[in-house]
Amino acid sequence: MMEHIIKKIREADMVLVGIGEELDALNEARKFQDPPKESWMLPYIEKLKLQDIKEQKSLVYHSLAGWFGQKNYFLVTLCQDGLARECGLDEKRIVEPCGGYRKLQCSKKCSMDLYDLPEGLLWEIKNYMEEAENTKPPVCPVCPLCNSPLVFNNIQAEEYVEEGYLNQWSVYRKWLQGTVNKKIVLLEVGVGMKYPTVIRWPFEKIVYYNQKAELFRIHSRIYQLTEEIRERGSGICQNPEEFLKELSKGFQCVKLENGTK
Repeated sequence: MMEHIIKKIREADMVLVGIGEELDALNEARKFQDPPKESWMLPYIEKLKLQDIKEQKSLVYHSLAGWFGQKNYFLVTLCQDGLARECGLDEKRIVEPCGGYRKLQCSKKCSMDLYDLPEGLLWEIKNYMEEAENTKPPVCPVCPLCNSPLVFNNIQAEEYVEEGYLNQWSVYRKWLQGTVNKKIVLLEVGVGMKYPTVIRWPFEKIVYYNQKAELFRIHSRIYQLTEEIRERGSGICQNPEEFLKELSKGFQCVKLENGTK
């Protein structure tokens, strides 16, 4: 099957990649031993933990970046870990509708403005959690307009500022218009049913209407395809991270074979 997938990707005019919740490094970052005394610090500790594990978790993306970079591709990710942006892929070809941990927003959504993290805040929180001597308790950043607490600009916010991703979503929608009657491979990896309207159902719709499309759905449990598109796709029951590692090795083998010819 892996050889077939690689062959299809190489032959495709366009490649659409959907990355789902099963691959989100936050799943590991949220495994806390001791929760913080102040609940507002929790997302910042998650960000700190992401920084600790991102090098290991991003390896599966890096090797693929070189291959997808040669194609007309787009990547839609439900992950909030930000790893897709740090592996060599073109940021103009990535959209993160669930947001992430790069920017802050007003928790009350008094405006659509986004803010950078205060300089040194993560370091202060880290020292405070490690109970360093003479460490003052960090202060929660507040909105400069209404003085409400600032929170990370992601879907966990009670009042999510979607403008953080909507411009890039428009770029994605425009890219999709160019897939009509094109040979396109859709690679759906680790996408569950938490947000099916973002990746899962739209991917099925593309394959249903485009006779030249082929979908590869990889998930540890819900990998099945609908009856209408079963002839132009494959459901693969596999751990998504292991699948990407195998796909990466497959690409490397192709590269070596081409180099010996």
